[in-house]
Amino acid sequence: MKGKEIILGILQDGPHTGYEINDIFQTRLNHFFDGTFGMIYPTLKKLEIEGLVSKEQVAQTDKPNKNVYSITPAGEKVFSVALLKPTSDEVLKSDFLMRLYFSEHLPEEQVIAFIKEEIARKSAKLVNLKEQLNQWVGSGMTTTQKIAFNYGIAYYKSTLAVLNDTLAQYKNGAE
Repeated sequence: MKGKEIILGILQDGPHTGYEINDIFQTRLNHFFDGTFGMIYPTLKKLEIEGLVSKEQVAQTDKPNKNVYSITPAGEKVFSVALLKPTSDEVLKSDFLMRLYFSEHLPEEQVIAFIKEEIARKSAKLVNLKEQLNQWVGSGMTTTQKIAFNYGIAYYKSTLAVLNDTLAQYKNGAE
């Protein structure tokens, strides 16, 4: 799915500000979709021009007014069509894996450092994902949303297992 459809999907659950949409991208979707403020606001503007979302400006005291976006019936139709399209194959882009692939040209200590860095990153992502799951599970998470979280947890656990096994092999080979 593209950012346009994902934002429409988020708005299916109710009106949100751009800030709230970004929060959902950063907490609930970040393990399988990379959404940023730089993508959200231009997309919301396009969706509004296309009549797929409506915007309500809410006045705030001592703060700038905020824009609250809601999906329109036309937006619901576009989202429904997008949701039923065949899924695409996953595309994995990993700077770590590219560097590792070419690491034969580096000293072993540098390869080990890359692996340790990636273990730290994946461990932090796993902890974050589990924390998000624990926070969200009691507040209306659907079965399919829980599956998406469990998929991410399984991904990080299996990746960490491979990385830790590889690190152990390097350490055993060095002895």
